[in-house]
Amino acid sequence: MSAFDKNEKTIHDALSQITVDASQIKSKVQSRLHEETFCGADPRRVRWANSMVAVIALSAMLVVTAAAAAAALGGFDWFIQKFNPSFSEVVEPVEISSEDQGIRMEVIGAQKYGNKAVVYLSLQDISGQNRLTEQTDFRDGFRVAMDPPDRGTGQADEVTASFSWKQNLLFFDEETNTLYYEFNITADVDSPLSDPLELGTSRIYFSKREYEEPVSVSLGGLDGAQVTPIVKNQIWGGRDVPDDLSGITAALTPGHYAALAHGEDDQWISNIGIVDGKLHVQIGKIFGKEFGNIDATLVLRTPDGQFITPDYELTLFGDEDRRLLDSGTASYSEAAYKYNEAIFSINTDELDDCTLYYNSAVYSGVEGRWKVAANLSDTSRQTRMWTNDVLVEGHLFEYLTLSPLGLEIRGSYEGEECLASEMTLEIETMDGIIPLEGGGGSLNYQEQTFNLHWDTESPVDVTTVTAVMINGTRIPVKGR
Repeated sequence: MSAFDKNEKTIHDALSQITVDASQIKSKVQSRLHEETFCGADPRRVRWANSMVAVIALSAMLVVTAAAAAAALGGFDWFIQKFNPSFSEVVEPVEISSEDQGIRMEVIGAQKYGNKAVVYLSLQDISGQNRLTEQTDFRDGFRVAMDPPDRGTGQADEVTASFSWKQNLLFFDEETNTLYYEFNITADVDSPLSDPLELGTSRIYFSKREYEEPVSVSLGGLDGAQVTPIVKNQIWGGRDVPDDLSGITAALTPGHYAALAHGEDDQWISNIGIVDGKLHVQIGKIFGKEFGNIDATLVLRTPDGQFITPDYELTLFGDEDRRLLDSGTASYSEAAYKYNEAIFSINTDELDDCTLYYNSAVYSGVEGRWKVAANLSDTSRQTRMWTNDVLVEGHLFEYLTLSPLGLEIRGSYEGEECLASEMTLEIETMDGIIPLEGGGGSLNYQEQTFNLHWDTESPVDVTTVTAVMINGTRIPVKGR
């Protein structure tokens, strides 16, 4: 400890006896969410001794300083002022955080309208390891809670609900190793977002290393490969696989032929060889790892620089003994290895001069449990819904829902293909025309229905909207 002179020591000793009431510090201090339970400590009553009176003014300064330090950490007001995000006018403060694995996820502000929401959140590595980068992503770990429909049975029906989201990295603060994001979230129309809004993630991907390298194996003089007979059910999927699988009766026998240039031991060249006059290349990887290598893509490069892609690619799974699994009798839980086998049509006499290339990526990250629930104000009055019977180029846009975040439409279509997502949508307001951006959605090919949504770049005042324009066809807003 640094040496104190006499006066400084007197002040230090006095301060050491002060118990600061944390409830007096402004709400800018970030709270921790643990197991979704919020517990506030009871205020402690402190009886001040006469000797403490002299430092009351100094303790007040301490509280002010602590509050200022909390503000410096970055709360809602600080965030809005610093970044001026697109939807700052319609979000409200949340400032709730969840911590795990040395990573803090904080929802700074948010707002939801039925099954659409905009969320501003941050990620910070509080472990001191600075693991976050501009490549950090949530990918398949991101989760949003939805309310399944109650179809009059008194209980929620068992349904498959889905959601989509767009995320925009607003800023990466390298000094504090903090990322600031904007999320635009849309859930199925039949399964609106839960109230309170609940979101989180089970995985955070720190960084991504991409590889596009030649495979260090010679393609010249390849003999007939060692193969294993297979049946239809041992083909679990693939890419450009023929509709008729009866002609595929063998696959390369899994093994460990060669390493790949990325140097990771969870992905390798399993086998390679000529089968029925075609080049087969099988890549193996450990199955079920949350991080590491993604599936590799293979191409052949000819001496003149042309690239040859595979005719098709098979996906196979193996148990711990590398025996190929049958989907009729086994499940994914029994798989220890995954094999992707690429098949190339090429004159085998020309393979001497060809080079095999692979494209892959390696992800690093951490598993954990981050979850935040935010109680938000009722926005139902800021949403407008109406029905419509106008047909636009064979598409009936039947149920329209307009909110400050954009437009959602349910409808039906004629013909074999739904083209609604490719149409131009605009909002006509009292102040002019606002173009919309396609945001995604879903199709039901059997019933020929669609459920699509379009987003805005900034909040829309729904009270000023007079019509929706679809490929130039004007659909007036009803119920104004």
